Amino acid sequence: MEPSRLESGLYEYPLLRFFAYGEEVLIYDARPHFAFLLSRLETRLLTLLLEEMPKERIAASHEGSVYGKAALESLLRKFEELKAAGVFAKGPAAAVAPCGKKDLTELIAYYDENILLRKFCLEVTQNCNYACRYCKRTLAAAEGKASALDMSAQVAQAGLHYYFKKYTSFYKRLAEDKKKLLLEAVPPTLSWYGGEPFLNFSLIRKTADCFRNLPWEEFGISPSCLAFTANTNLSVMNGEIMAFLAENNVTLFASLDGPREEHDKCRVFPSGAGTFDLACQNLLRLKAAYPEYFGTKVTIFSVHTSDHDYASCVEFVRGLGVFSHQCFPVDYAGSFVYNLTAETAFYSKALAEGLPAFEVSAAKADADAGADLNLFAHVFPFTQMHFDHPRGREKLHLMLSCPMAFDNLMLTATGDYVICHKVDGSMPVGDWQSGLDFGRVLSLYQRYNAAINNFRCKSCWNVQFCGVCAAARLVGGTFVNPTAEECDYFRLRTAYDFNCFIMLARKHPSLLKRIFDFRNDRKKYIGVIDINDF
Repeated sequence: MEPSRLESGLYEYPLLRFFAYGEEVLIYDARPHFAFLLSRLETRLLTLLLEEMPKERIAASHEGSVYGKAALESLLRKFEELKAAGVFAKGPAAAVAPCGKKDLTELIAYYDENILLRKFCLEVTQNCNYACRYCKRTLAAAEGKASALDMSAQVAQAGLHYYFKKYTSFYKRLAEDKKKLLLEAVPPTLSWYGGEPFLNFSLIRKTADCFRNLPWEEFGISPSCLAFTANTNLSVMNGEIMAFLAENNVTLFASLDGPREEHDKCRVFPSGAGTFDLACQNLLRLKAAYPEYFGTKVTIFSVHTSDHDYASCVEFVRGLGVFSHQCFPVDYAGSFVYNLTAETAFYSKALAEGLPAFEVSAAKADADAGADLNLFAHVFPFTQMHFDHPRGREKLHLMLSCPMAFDNLMLTATGDYVICHKVDGSMPVGDWQSGLDFGRVLSLYQRYNAAINNFRCKSCWNVQFCGVCAAARLVGGTFVNPTAEECDYFRLRTAYDFNCFIMLARKHPSLLKRIFDFRNDRKKYIGVIDINDF
C-alpha cells in the first residue's frame, strides 16, 4: 500500500509517509501533522524534488507528461512553499516533548488554571473478588503485593472537597452560554472505582450524599445536574445496590466480555473458576428490575485478547439490550500488545486484501442514519490532522497524553492522588491532606517526557497518532516505552487506519463527515476541556 522506501529514496525523511490508494497517494508529514493527496505522477515529482534534483531538470524531464511547462512549474513552486513552511524537513524531530524545568513549570501552571478536572474517581476499595488473568492487581497478588484496603470516609470527603473547588473555579469563569454547555456536556460527576467498588457499598452511599450536599447552588449549579458513574465486575448486585443505581441514575460501566466460553477465558475467580454465570445473572437481574434504567444507563465494557472470538462477543453483548458496548484490547503492565504475532497478522492481512471487512461495515453505516459511529473510533484521530496551512516544527511539543493530574485524577484508597484509574499506584502526585504536590507533578512530567524523547519516537512518522499514554507506560514508578517490535505493530495499525480514512474520503464522504461531526460534538464526545478553547 506504500511506494517502497528503496524506490522513493526517502530514508532521510523518517517523519514522512506515503499511502497509495488506487491512482492517488496520500502524503503525510508528522512534523506539521499534515496530509494531502497527489496523483502518482505528482508524487514522483515530489520525490525527485526531495532527492534534491534541480527544479529545472525535473521540469525538463517531464515536459512530455500530462502537465504543461507552466503547470509543472506551478506545482513545483507549491512544493517549495510547503518546504518553506516546515513540511518535508529531513531527519528526526529535535524533540517530541518539552523537558526544560521552566517550560514544564509554565505548562503545569497553565493546566492548573485552564484545564477542567473532567474525571474524578474515588478508589473506594482495593479489594476484588476476581483474579482476572491480565489484571495488574492479579499480577501483584502473585508477587505478594495485593491489597484489600478500603478507603476511609475522611479521605473520601477530602477528595470531594478538592474536586468541588476545582470544578467550581473553572465553572465560574465561563460565560452563561458556556456554563449551560458545560453542564450538558460534563456536569459535576463523581466516579467510584476499585477493586470491585460495591464491596464497599456503604462508602459509596455516604459519598453520594456528601457530594449532593456540597454548596453547588452557591455557584448556580442545581443538584439535579450532578452525575454519578461506577465501574463493576457484576459480582455484587443485591436489591439495595440495584435500587441505589436506578434512583441515582448512575451511569454503570459493567465488565462482560461475551458469552460464557469467551468471558471465562480471562475473567476468573482466584480458584480459576469462570465468573460468567454470576456476572450475567446479576446483569439480567438488574435488567428485569429496572428495564428503563438498564436501557439508558448501562454500558458494557469488554476486554479482548487475540484469543477471543470478537464477532461472537459483540453479537452476544449487543443482544442484551444495554445502552452501549465498548471494546478494549487487553493491557498488561510493561507490555503494550497482548499477542504481537496475531495482531500483526490481522492488520497485515486486512491491508493486503484491501480492507474488505471495513468496506462492508462502512457501506452499511453509510446507509444507516442511526448507525453507531463509535464503531469508527479508530478514525477519530484524523479530525485533528491538518489539511491546509501547515506549520512544521523541529520541536513537536507533544505530550502523547492528556494533561496529567489536571484532566483526570483518582484518589486511591491509600489517600494518594494518582494521574488515572489505570495506573498501578506508583508515582503519586499528592495526597488527601495537601492536594496536588506541584513538585511531584513536575518530576512526573520530567520523567515522562524524558522517556518519550528517545530517538525512536523522534524518528517515528506515527508519533502524532501514538496511543500509548502515560498511564500505560507507568510501571512500578518508571515510564517504559514499547519495544521496537511493538512500535512496528503500532505503525502497521495506523497504516490500516490511514487506508480506512482514505477509503471513507473517496467512497463514503458523507459517512466520514458524520464521523467527524460526531467526534467534534462536545455533547457526544468529550475530550480534554481547555477554558480558552471551549
